[in-house]
Amino acid sequence: MDATTATAVETLTLRFQGESEDGSDLHELQAAHVAQVLQGLVELSSDFNAAGAFGENQAGGTLLVRPPQDGSFLIEVIRFAAENPEATAMAGGALGFPTLSQAIWWSTKSARADVRDFEHLENGQVKVTWQDDTVDEIPPMAWQELKKHKKRRKKQLRKIMAPLADERVSTVAVNDQETAAAASDDGPAGATFELTRPDYQAVRPEDDQPKENSSTFEAEAQMSAVDFDNPAKWRVKTATETRAATVEDPAFLQRVAAGLAIGKSDIFRLRIRRDTVERNGRKRTTWTVLRVESFRKASG
Repeated sequence: MDATTATAVETLTLRFQGESEDGSDLHELQAAHVAQVLQGLVELSSDFNAAGAFGENQAGGTLLVRPPQDGSFLIEVIRFAAENPEATAMAGGALGFPTLSQAIWWSTKSARADVRDFEHLENGQVKVTWQDDTVDEIPPMAWQELKKHKKRRKKQLRKIMAPLADERVSTVAVNDQETAAAASDDGPAGATFELTRPDYQAVRPEDDQPKENSSTFEAEAQMSAVDFDNPAKWRVKTATETRAATVEDPAFLQRVAAGLAIGKSDIFRLRIRRDTVERNGRKRTTWTVLRVESFRKASG
């Protein structure tokens, strides 16, 4: 694509902050790390482009880079899109089209915490509740891409954060100027944020031997979502939390198949197995309903 005829969608800056050995502000990076940053940005942007997350007809999107500026080490990236006035008008997160910085934000979130729950909203967005108790609204095409290519995504983020392997570098400040300027209190998340060493550790190569732990407990709960065709897609709500769960009680499932009516306010006494897998400092928890001990209709 001829960049001179394209329309700029966003300007993204990555500011690598830290101190040199003499205590002065950081103003240089290892060349190998800079190469990885640019490669990771191109790969991540290409994946979300191909998935249609940045809008239709953006397969020819191009990334350009400006040289570092004096006073700190700053990489400025300009993302150009294929000529599409309608898509350009909707850029910067408006009408569900996210920016590259938001793609980095959500990808990093998914590397730090698994999804606890999600729901499709009436406005077309997907409300995602992470296991660290934070919430994001994500456009559906970006949500579909986030669920794919887990290993490749971590490699891309590892490259983008490569300078954090240098002890002199403490943070990477990510700033999407257009989205930040347009964002209000309820505007798009991820316009401006910092990546730190824990983020870098979360995307390091996976260990061969993850730590696994299982425990069982009993609790009163409600079935906040029921999938009669798939017992792996139920949702259980206890007094303290709500989680997606797999139901494995054959007798109960047989009653459901026979027409058992279940209301959201009905109370169940459940025996649940909690499975936890910890790898690279990241913890994933799943629930399995082993047995429905009792069931009563809500009063009234």
